[in-house]
Amino acid sequence: MKNFPNIKDIVASKNWKFLVRNSLPVNISDYYSFSEAMHIVDHLIQASTEEIIKDGSTADLMRDYCVNLMTILRTKYREEWKKDWKNEAFLGIICALVYREEEAFKYIKNAYKQSSDPPQSLILAYISAGSGPDHFLTKKEIIELSQKAIEKGISYEAALRMSALAYEQKDQNKHEYWQKQAIEAEKNGFHTPIIVPNVLKDLFNEENGYQYEE
Repeated sequence: MKNFPNIKDIVASKNWKFLVRNSLPVNISDYYSFSEAMHIVDHLIQASTEEIIKDGSTADLMRDYCVNLMTILRTKYREEWKKDWKNEAFLGIICALVYREEEAFKYIKNAYKQSSDPPQSLILAYISAGSGPDHFLTKKEIIELSQKAIEKGISYEAALRMSALAYEQKDQNKHEYWQKQAIEAEKNGFHTPIIVPNVLKDLFNEENGYQYEE
């Protein structure tokens, strides 16, 4: 009888489909450090992006595996996790990718509350998580947060948020104004920094004007 490959062999081979179908997230946390496990999360997210057009269910399985693995790491490496608010926000963002809306809002809200001066990236993530079908944020809160985000600077993403807000308020002039601001910001490469945990900073490749959120 052929022996089943061990976790480290599977990871080394980068057979991510096999990994998520034949192992539990807790197995990763048992064999790897916090940093190593988070890098495996990144590999799985990248693989899911490549897989999503070919096989959406497998892509969702990979992302769901990432969420479950990160929740384990969040508990096992509590102090290390808390050192960087981007860990909590990143977990929330991945939750949103697999429609775990309540969890997404909870984690991003935690990150938001953790910061005394939330950056634009976090404010926009908070709005996104709170303005879905479940409406965790009120219209008044969304308006206030949108204004708070644009006060940090006119980036492409922040201008689009203001444009969407104006559209919802049926203010055509403001909608068109912010659409033009978004186009101009994109043209000039003004983007909101991307939320990536510090532990994954070594993997971040700055392209097309995007920056890493410090």
